[in-house]
Amino acid sequence: MGDTYLISGLTAKRAEVSGVIADLEKRIAQHRADLVHIDAVLRLYAPEVEPESIAPKAVRKRNDWFKPGELARIVLDVLRVAPAPLQVREIAVKVMEARGIDTTDARTVQLVGKLVHNAVTRQATDLVERVGDGKIAAWRVRQGS
Repeated sequence: MGDTYLISGLTAKRAEVSGVIADLEKRIAQHRADLVHIDAVLRLYAPEVEPESIAPKAVRKRNDWFKPGELARIVLDVLRVAPAPLQVREIAVKVMEARGIDTTDARTVQLVGKLVHNAVTRQATDLVERVGDGKIAAWRVRQGS
């Protein structure tokens, strides 16, 4: 046999992945059983409702870069000290610099840019304002805030 370290590492990795799959299958089976019970109770209380017609709710995975609410605070801090309105990409780069995230990775800048766009559009209109029209708009802190 060749490289024993390689074989050992691959064997351990296969065991790990196999265990994760087994755990996920067990959890799926439990969730399916829960769904059957929920559907049965729903049919008891609302026979006219067809449980299969209820659309599944999307599961959103939180990002690992920011804690809940942290990005909005950093964005506001960036906009407060900015001498002029900033575009989303500029805000994203400044946010990444503040958090120590690599700003040279274009894909990460794009992903953080989407998060920043969501954060500024969700801000209260008395805090931030959009400057300019079209796709290339800039943002600033509303005067008097």
